[in-house]
Amino acid sequence: MNNIIDEVELLTMNIDSVDLDAYIRYIFLKNGPDEKDYLDFFGLVDQIKAEDIESFRKKISPILNPSTLFGFSYTKPFGYSGDFFIIEKIYQHYVNPDKRYKKWDIFLHSAPAVIAVVNRKTLAIEIFEKLNEKAMGLQQNVMILGSGPVTETFEFFEKNPDNTLTFELLDMDKRAIAYAKNKNKKYLDKMTFHNRNVIRYTPEKKYDLIWSAGLFDYFKGKHFVFLLRKYYEYLNEDGEIIIGNFNTENPSRRAMEILGDWFLYHRSADELKQFALQAGIEESKIDVMQEPLGINLFLRVRK
Repeated sequence: MNNIIDEVELLTMNIDSVDLDAYIRYIFLKNGPDEKDYLDFFGLVDQIKAEDIESFRKKISPILNPSTLFGFSYTKPFGYSGDFFIIEKIYQHYVNPDKRYKKWDIFLHSAPAVIAVVNRKTLAIEIFEKLNEKAMGLQQNVMILGSGPVTETFEFFEKNPDNTLTFELLDMDKRAIAYAKNKNKKYLDKMTFHNRNVIRYTPEKKYDLIWSAGLFDYFKGKHFVFLLRKYYEYLNEDGEIIIGNFNTENPSRRAMEILGDWFLYHRSADELKQFALQAGIEESKIDVMQEPLGINLFLRVRK
């Protein structure tokens, strides 16, 4: 092992000069990267050429299984990337206690994109709290598109037991809804779940807030605009719709795609504003906000 360590310590981390096999053996001999390895490992992944992705994945195949968070994303046990369960594991900072996988999970939680996902949960809770304060005791109707584990709503209720918000939640995955109902069983009197496709679903009332944290960056631009135009019509006067989307400036993008096989449509603030304009919304009612890292952007449009 010492020979490998000596060899790796001499590496410049330029992928053209790295003995990749030696470096990966070094990392696996330690059962995963230590904190001092994080930047080098992410930097190495960033430099992998498209034609070398599969060979690289073969080299790290011992951790590309559902026992690690990287592998859970890569193998897609529920059939799609970014499913409710991996989002929940990210929210809960889950780490597999098995020594073969523990360091890899800790490593994933260090990724800027993963931190940004947790930040958007915090942002959602803050938005719910501001809506509740603004309501002055009157009921406020909230719809969540692509609701997933519904952890942000659970944490909001836990912090604000006397709130006046009611939630309708749409998700295509029955497993996500079953999980969310169980997690939120204390609050089901304020929640209505719909196992429906957001494109086909037609709301039966209007809302004070429509929130979607991590759904629209799976849609092509034309679908984004269609859905924004559609759901905008179901806002009450002075209501707003807030849609999350990963920024083009996402330092974890290559790691998400190569290690997790997790592909999204990344968009700039200007692109999001253009989508709103294409949906027929007045420019004065359009804004883009972000979580603290600026990796997740949020298109915010008012009625």
